[in-house]
Amino acid sequence: MSWFVRHRPKGDTSADAVGVEVNAPTPADAIDQARATLPEDRIVTSVAPY
Repeated sequence: MSWFVRHRPKGDTSADAVGVEVNAPTPADAIDQARATLPEDRIVTSVAPY
């Protein structure tokens, strides 16, 4: 299943979130896969089916 994972810089709540598409069986797996590829200064803000 494809998921749309949105992320933004940590501590910057006014920044626009950016999304990436991730193929994973569950939302939790999608978050784990996205975090593995994002820089450490990014925070995941939402996950939705794509």
